[in-house]
Amino acid sequence: MDKLKPGPLDGIVVLDFTWVLAGPHATKTLADMGATVVKVERYNDGANERWLPLRVTNDGVTQSSYSINVNRGKKSICIDFKKPEGMELVHELIKKSDVLVENFAPGVMERLKLDYELVRKIKEDIIYCSISCFGHWGPYSHKPGYDMIAQGASGWSDQSTPPIIAPVSIGDMLASVHATTAICGALIHHGKTGMGQNIDISMMDSLFSMHENTLPWYLISSAVGDPVEPPRVGAHHPGYAPYGIYEGKDGYIAIACLTEPRWVPMVKVMGKDYEWLLKDPRAKDVSTRCSTENAPFIHEQVAKWVMEEDSVTEAERKLEKAGVPCIRCRSIKELADSDPHIKAREMMVTIDQPFIGPMRHYGSPLKMSETPCGVRGHGPFLGEHNFEVFSGVLDLAEDKIKELYKKEILYHEPAVDRLKEKV
Repeated sequence: MDKLKPGPLDGIVVLDFTWVLAGPHATKTLADMGATVVKVERYNDGANERWLPLRVTNDGVTQSSYSINVNRGKKSICIDFKKPEGMELVHELIKKSDVLVENFAPGVMERLKLDYELVRKIKEDIIYCSISCFGHWGPYSHKPGYDMIAQGASGWSDQSTPPIIAPVSIGDMLASVHATTAICGALIHHGKTGMGQNIDISMMDSLFSMHENTLPWYLISSAVGDPVEPPRVGAHHPGYAPYGIYEGKDGYIAIACLTEPRWVPMVKVMGKDYEWLLKDPRAKDVSTRCSTENAPFIHEQVAKWVMEEDSVTEAERKLEKAGVPCIRCRSIKELADSDPHIKAREMMVTIDQPFIGPMRHYGSPLKMSETPCGVRGHGPFLGEHNFEVFSGVLDLAEDKIKELYKKEILYHEPAVDRLKEKV
C-alpha cells in the first residue's frame, strides 16, 4: 500500500479509552483521517475486542479480526492506571492530547477519576467525547446497553415484521459516525475560540434520529389530528413501490422505481403481460403507487415478473437498460473477492499484518482530494507503542520506561518482542 499524504486531522492527538465497536470505530475513522490515536488498553489483557472472533493463530501469534479491523492505524499502549504512577502517566498524556474518546457505561470514567470535569482540570481545552447506549442523562442513562438494546429502545426493531436484529451493529456504527462528526465540529470550534467541550453521544438518540419515514408519518398525521401508526417493513417497503428486495430463480434483486419517467419504461420492460399496469388506477402516479393501500399490489406484480425471468442478472440487465435503479444483491464474499466497484473505489485495500502477511482491509469511505483518508497502519499488538509514545510524546528516557516495566505499570504482549526482531 502506498504511503498516504497527511490527512485532514494531521497533527491532532486523540487519547482513546474505547472498547468493542462504537468507540473504536469512531477513533479508527479519526486515525484514517490522519489523527495520532493512542489506544489506552487495560493492563495485561488489553481491550475487550482483542478477545472477540474471529481469532486465528499464525506463526505462533493469535490475533483477532475484530481488533485488527477497529484498531488499525492506532498506537497501542498498555498501562496499569489503577496504580498512582500509571495514572500520572495518563494525566501527562491528557496534557498532550486534543481529544479524549471513551465509550464505557456512564459512571465508569468517573470511578476512574477520568470524567470530563476532572479531565478538564488537567487540560482545560480538551474535547471530551463520550458514547454510550442511552447517554449520560435521562431516565434510561443508568441502564447497561449494547447495540441490540439500542435497536429495541429506539424503535428500529419494531419497524420490521417480524421484529429482528439488524445484521450489523447499526447503533454502534451510527453513534460512532455521529461522534466523529461532533468531534470534527468541536475541533473547528476550538480553532476559532480555543475552547474545548463535552460531547455526549447516545446510541438510542442516533438511531431514533434516523427514522426516515415512520416517525415523520406519525408526526405529521398527529399534527392534523389523525395519527397514522407507521407500518412495519419487510423485504418490500409498505408505503413505497416498487421499492424492495425481490426474489428470483437464482437470487435477489433490489429495485427502486419512485419517479414517473422511470415507471413507464419499467412496465414496458416487464412485457405485454404487464402493460395493463399503465392503465390501472392503483398505479396511475407516484403518489398512488407509494401508499400503504396500493404498494402491496405493486410489489406483487413486480415480484411475479422477477420470478418469471431466467435469472436476476437478466432482470438487472433489462431494468438497467431502461434506466431503472436496480442491482443484483451481492454477497459478502463476492464484494470482498471480485466486485469491480469495490475495487475501483479502493474499498478493499491490502496491508501487511505482522505474523499474518498481506491482509485485506476496508478502505475509507471518506474520499478527499487533498487530504486523503485511509488505512495508515496495521492492527497494533497490545502495548506495541509503549516506547514510541512515552519517549516521543512524554519525552521519557529509555531507562525510565524500563523501570515502569519492572514496576508492572507498563506491559506488552510477547509478540511485540518478536516484532522488533523482524524489523
